Amino acid sequence: MPNQDSQKAWDRFESDIQGLAGELKRQYRSAGSSEQNTAELNRSLDQLRQAAESVFKSLESATRDPEVRSKTKQTARSFGSAIAETFRELSDEIEKAVRKPATKS
Repeated sequence: MPNQDSQKAWDRFESDIQGLAGELKRQYRSAGSSEQNTAELNRSLDQLRQAAESVFKSLESATRDPEVRSKTKQTARSFGSAIAETFRELSDEIEKAVRKPATKS
């Protein structure tokens, strides 16, 4: 069973990543996303993906224990799926914003 401090830290991380996705959605809705903004976001997401892969590869290579290596791979896949789904939702919102005609004030 995880330590309460550890569980709180992971809960906070989950909340923070969801909050980040929400803020990015809000930013693109209010600013009227352009192709340049979308390209910048895609570059940023790719950098995040590469950084996450690097962390999990480091963890995997840090041990020779097959069970730990297996859990590391499983955790990396779960983390990747969670990040991908969060940002897939963001991407859908950006795509909608790009297709929507700009409103004039």
